[in-house]
Amino acid sequence: MLPLRHQSSVERRLNRHATTVLLGGLFLTLCGLLFLSMCNMPCEDKTYGLLKGDMAKSRSKAFWQQHFLAPSRDLKANLIVMVISGPKNQHQRDTIRETWLSGAPNSVLVKFVIGTKNLSPEVKDSVDREQFLHSDLLLLDDIEESYHSLTNKLMMGLQWADQTVDYKYLLKVDDDSFVRLDELLKELKQKPRERLYWGFFNGRAHVKKAGKWAEKDWFLCDRYLPYALGGGYVLSSDLVHYVSSNSQYLQHFNSEDVSLGAWLGPLQIERVHDERFDTEFVSRGCRNSYLITHKQDAMAMQKLHKNLKTLGLLCKTEELKRESYNYDWSVLPSKCCPRNDKILA
Repeated sequence: MLPLRHQSSVERRLNRHATTVLLGGLFLTLCGLLFLSMCNMPCEDKTYGLLKGDMAKSRSKAFWQQHFLAPSRDLKANLIVMVISGPKNQHQRDTIRETWLSGAPNSVLVKFVIGTKNLSPEVKDSVDREQFLHSDLLLLDDIEESYHSLTNKLMMGLQWADQTVDYKYLLKVDDDSFVRLDELLKELKQKPRERLYWGFFNGRAHVKKAGKWAEKDWFLCDRYLPYALGGGYVLSSDLVHYVSSNSQYLQHFNSEDVSLGAWLGPLQIERVHDERFDTEFVSRGCRNSYLITHKQDAMAMQKLHKNLKTLGLLCKTEELKRESYNYDWSVLPSKCCPRNDKILA
């Protein structure tokens, strides 16, 4: 038993720190309860722990700047270039890297979007080696490559961009499109920051019911809604955010460009039809004014790139293979786009 004077000394010390000990204990208890409650939350987004209500609010752009659980957008860019490609198209991707993507400024972020589900071991190894060398592939493990998976690839690419990158615009192109990236970036300085849907539009196309482009699930009307052709188009980041946030409600059709046109159809946005987007199912030829020209193989890309380097022009000799048209937004879509549909020699 401690002497009385020692007992008094211990009691005085305990009394002096009693408040601190009590508050510390309460703080630790509350921290433990908060941790346990968060562990038991019904998280809708397993990656970031967002609640269902939070996900609903995430459709507001302000959410991404205010919510401490919102995904961290570590990547920043003025423009995302999203190239839809296939696992076996490495030669085409290498050609793009060596031609129109060479010298791309740091403000441009490039991703080749590839589905990797059910790839053979040889192809998977080749894709992995390519990713190790270039780190510019967006590999989608849930997508099996086919024409019918293009809309899913587009959607997943847009979701990745919306959740991962702080950017202004997104350019979607196919891996057989050649882009005047320098001129496109100059044009974007004059374009709206929001509600921009920029490309070569069609509004009079009849719904295909047979063949590769058949749309068996289309039910809206007997023609497609006005859409920018898939060889290349530009979206402002807010429209990408709209599509990404509402993905669970959006009907997927066979063609990705038709699907995007339908998704954006009822929105009050700025649709910019530009004849410098040569993005139809066949190239209209070669014009020095073109910003994007579709249906170009590796050899054609190298030729166009050489022309730019040596002549300062896209075309050594301009040629017209197919007539273009101006889109008339003042009339019904079926009357939008008169031209000579004959393929010229």
